[in-house]
Amino acid sequence: MNFNPKLYVEIHPFEGEHQPHPHPIRDGRFSTDFIYKVLGVYNPSETSECYFMLVNPERQVWFIPQRHLLAYRLIDSDEFFLPKVKPERLLAKTGARLSS
Repeated sequence: MNFNPKLYVEIHPFEGEHQPHPHPIRDGRFSTDFIYKVLGVYNPSETSECYFMLVNPERQVWFIPQRHLLAYRLIDSDEFFLPKVKPERLLAKTGARLSS
């Protein structure tokens, strides 16, 4: 499976019924204060779940289910994780606008 190597995602834990494991915050010790570079993607044939390879703030490598993630943006960086920028600052930086 191909993916853009500039892809960064944010942690947004799925709290609904049938939560996928591992949980990124309880089990993987990820923080919602950071965004994470996608290092790889794995889609096992026995499930419809897709797992993203990410590095947590403790520099541990984890495979996190896609239902716990949201795409953040494409960033040209080699950092495993970066501080999350508030949406207003991100929009000002990129010149983009929110539609109402």
